[in-house]
Amino acid sequence: MRRVKWLAFTLVGLILATVQAQQLSFVLDTTENRAAEVQAIAAQLQEIGVDAQVRIWQSAVLVDEMKAGNRAASTADWGSAYFDPFDLAIPKLKTNDRGNRSFYSNAVVDAAFETASTTVDDDTRREAYYTAQRQIFEDAPWVFAYVLQNLEAASDAVKGWGPAADNSESMHAVSVDGSDSLVVGMRTNALLTLDPAMFRDRDTEAVLRNIFDSLVSTTLEGQVVPNLATAWRAIDDTTFEFDLVSGVTFSNGEPLTADDVVFTFQRVITEGAIDGETSPRAGLLGPLASVEAVDDDTVRFNYSTTFPQELLLQALVHFQIVPLDYITEVGVAGFTAQPIGSGPFTYAGGSLDGQVTLQRNGSYWAGAPALQTVVFRMMPEPSTRVAALLSGEVQIIQAVPADLVDRIDGVPGFAVHTAPGTRAYAIELNNATEPFNDVRVRQALNYAIDWDSILTNIYQAYAERLATAFLPSGFGFDAALAPYPYDPDRARALLREAGYEVR
Repeated sequence: MRRVKWLAFTLVGLILATVQAQQLSFVLDTTENRAAEVQAIAAQLQEIGVDAQVRIWQSAVLVDEMKAGNRAASTADWGSAYFDPFDLAIPKLKTNDRGNRSFYSNAVVDAAFETASTTVDDDTRREAYYTAQRQIFEDAPWVFAYVLQNLEAASDAVKGWGPAADNSESMHAVSVDGSDSLVVGMRTNALLTLDPAMFRDRDTEAVLRNIFDSLVSTTLEGQVVPNLATAWRAIDDTTFEFDLVSGVTFSNGEPLTADDVVFTFQRVITEGAIDGETSPRAGLLGPLASVEAVDDDTVRFNYSTTFPQELLLQALVHFQIVPLDYITEVGVAGFTAQPIGSGPFTYAGGSLDGQVTLQRNGSYWAGAPALQTVVFRMMPEPSTRVAALLSGEVQIIQAVPADLVDRIDGVPGFAVHTAPGTRAYAIELNNATEPFNDVRVRQALNYAIDWDSILTNIYQAYAERLATAFLPSGFGFDAALAPYPYDPDRARALLREAGYEVR
């Protein structure tokens, strides 16, 4: 009798286990540019018994769906021209921050991010970022993926040019053998605006940085160097002063003074200051309370709370100085239609969705450029850009697909050039809902994908694995933290532990 009961209980247990165990199944959302990668991922997941159905979306629609919490797993990327996690890891992974579409939340991470954002000591900031990385790695809120190299190409006739890590396209020092003009094939279908206060877009900034100057600039590798500011100093943990170059004029002949710098930043940080609209760039400056003129050649930045000077310097690279008197005279619309700056080139005409033509600023304070004309032409289709380069229609192109590198390098007179990437690619998982509210499932997916194979076969090895959302080029990157290895057996074990069937 006891044996019969034991067999009965055992049979019931087996039945319940069979009923309870189920296949992990979800929709893996992506965009057209990552479709091949995601199909490979789906096939790898199928090998361990995970059913990931691929769905392709328009990028803007998918982002809206992710923000609303309607998607379980979506490919995503987030770039930052700051060489600090302040503008990448923090907005993506701090609780309720502007880019956190995975709904991840961890008090340890939040506290580390707060320390890194409000401490001036570099060692303390670095250790805080290390703490955040270790916790994020353990929590696996995403399937951590890779950073791609920045691939651009040019004719060998182009001199003094190289791709920049932050995607800037500064043409001040560039020349072309046998010509005084240059055409750049842009990766985008349209620029957003010609007003430096009204965009959050690298391609727009690449053009504007040729018309306008900023207080500081960067080398191609991202090192901050003087520009309109010759020197700077911290007065205390919340106050910073900058000395300006003397004798600088805007291209209309008006002098550039501290009042123009104050106006530039006040219109960014003041709500509704731009014809009732608020600049989308204010958050990039941190808790900046005000900017004031000490004298004609000195400006002071006042923060409401402690802010690291290195973060301010990284920010200032991306804020171009605009003319107070000219904008007051012609208004925002007039300025946007005919922008005036102090940069090496002046705006000559064009359209945001066609091409923008710039002319040499012969009175540029740092020396007139060699080129007479620079044209930025919108060419969003990659093969079209490559064909235009090889035919001589353009001399530089952005965003060369990895599978077209050999086509360019195989033609004499042309070459592909690389720079470190500053964009983290991942699969963002909705941590707030099943099945990805279970850390075991999130970790399992990180073990289940053979990224080395994908990066070699699809991206031709022009990529580097990431352990988290922190980039190797950024401050506080923990090089000792290795990415999740490809370990399908470990993935299976975690899924079994979470109650899922595996193969």
